Amino acid sequence: MQAYAKLLLCSLACLVLLSGPAVRADEEDGVPSFKKSTKKEDKEFVTKVGAAIVKAARAKPKKIELDKYEYTTPKEGRKELKMTVIWYGAVSKAKITSTINVIIDATDKDKWEVLNIEYKDDNKLSVFSPNTKKIQELIKEFNK
Repeated sequence: MQAYAKLLLCSLACLVLLSGPAVRADEEDGVPSFKKSTKKEDKEFVTKVGAAIVKAARAKPKKIELDKYEYTTPKEGRKELKMTVIWYGAVSKAKITSTINVIIDATDKDKWEVLNIEYKDDNKLSVFSPNTKKIQELIKEFNK
């Protein structure tokens, strides 16, 4: 019974940690805009995009680094930003790899619009799945 109480207490503590603002972004960098930026294909821009998505997906990622990225054109007027982001768990210190696909309407070459974000990672230590609600809320921020 005591182990059950500890598990319940630990679960409640995790819920408190996860109940932060809807979209957490680095105060220094902010969430980049696909509509306003003229440097959407630069590594610095893509790094900020990847970091914002990982921060939305997971509670407290540390040392977020862009591993690789590429833009593809699956059909006319569309772009896909495919990236791999490496980060470390705050508690476990484990190295985690995230695979992210940002689907973009690039009909207007100057004002891209994010349509969807697909996110997966290899974090086997967390009892929680990536926060898809917060990830999807980022779409509005990317389109400002």
